[in-house]
Amino acid sequence: MKPIILGTAFGSRLNLNGDQGNLLALKRYLVAAGFEVEIRSANTTQAMLESDFVLVGHGSKAAMASIETHLEAIDWTAVKQQVPGLVVGSSFEWLAEHSQVTEMIARGDRVSQFEVGSLGTIRALGYRNTDSGLPNLVASENLICTMLHGPVFAKNPKLVDLAARAAVRSARLEWPASRSHELGSWIETLNRVCGQIWQLEAAEELPAL
Repeated sequence: MKPIILGTAFGSRLNLNGDQGNLLALKRYLVAAGFEVEIRSANTTQAMLESDFVLVGHGSKAAMASIETHLEAIDWTAVKQQVPGLVVGSSFEWLAEHSQVTEMIARGDRVSQFEVGSLGTIRALGYRNTDSGLPNLVASENLICTMLHGPVFAKNPKLVDLAARAAVRSARLEWPASRSHELGSWIETLNRVCGQIWQLEAAEELPAL
């Protein structure tokens, strides 16, 4: 079986709140489902298109300025149409500022608190710290864009399951017809641990997988 390729864009610079942990969480889930997984750098259009899932994390103003010309050189239309991925924080803002998504920035008071966002029927918990006015969670073609910082996949089993299945489809592989013991055990662990996180950070019950 060929490996599923998880691409990370400028991973050393776009990791301000541990955003790269999203790929570790996604890899762990895919491995539990029985797939081989590789994480690779994906700093160009071609590298992104060769990935089965791509992460564009959150970075400081200095980090974003240092990769500005590289971001401008990427064909975001092609990426959005062909590759599933997750875009976090300042990178979501960059896409909005450059009209690469339909959402628009409307600056206001900064919000710094744990919040829950929705993507269709999926509800996801994360930490919002922005004055951008952008939504917590939204889809832009194949990309999930979020203003919820950090490894949101690690605390939201349904969201990581959605991403995992998208990566498998992108790799032209098939999701297992039945849940393996390893995956079932891992989902049970995720539901238990993430349930505790939701109670602590959101005072709500986890939407378990």
